[in-house]
This record gives sequence, structure tokens and C-alpha cells, in this order.
Amino acid sequence: ENVGERAREWVRERERAGRMSADLKRQVKIKTGIVKRLRKELAMYEQEKVQNDKRVEDMRASGADTYDIRQAERVADESAMMIPDCKGRFDAAFSDLEKLVDAEKANDEIKNTEEYKLAVEALEA
Repeated sequence: ENVGERAREWVRERERAGRMSADLKRQVKIKTGIVKRLRKELAMYEQEKVQNDKRVEDMRASGADTYDIRQAERVADESAMMIPDCKGRFDAAFSDLEKLVDAEKANDEIKNTEEYKLAVEALEA
């Protein structure tokens, strides 16, 4: 009877470990996706800012109406205001993923998964 109880405990422990592993893989996958998405979003805002600044300069050079120039400047300013917020969110997500990857680098079970490898790639990109 004692052997049976130990066997049941071993099975329960393996099930818990399997759930933890699945939850951990899910966490890594989600955090990796967040980092990738925010990196793209930040690049988009930075590109948009350059385009809007160029548009304002072109309008000034061509002698466009003052009202139109001010409108274009407002659009450029709004776009530029998004960058610090997005950068802050990206930095936080990057740090979060980096901590998770560092914490699990000794865990061979997760380290050999596709999710972990993609997380490392996202951090190195």
C-alpha cells in the first residue's frame, strides 16, 4: 500500500510539472509576442515621425498655407508624442522577457523548446 501511495504521489508531481511547463511555455510565447509587436509599433511610430517632419518641411519650402502647415505640425507632434509611451512599454516588455529567459536558462525542459528559442531571438533582434 505504501508503494502505491508513492506511485500516486509521483504521478501527481509529474502532472503538476507538466502543467507548470505548459504554463511557462505559454508565458514565454505571450511575452515574446508582446516584444515583437511593440518593436514593430515603435519602428512604425519613428518612421511616421520622420515622414511627417519631412512633410512639414516640404510644405514650408513650397510656401503652403500657414493653416495647412500648422495642421501638419500638429499631426507630426501627435505622432512624436506616441514614441516615448511606446518606448516605455517596449522597454518594460523587453525587460520582463529578459528576466524570464534568464530565470529559465538552466531549465533544460523549457530551454529546448521552440518558444524559448524564439524568445532568445526576439531579445537579440
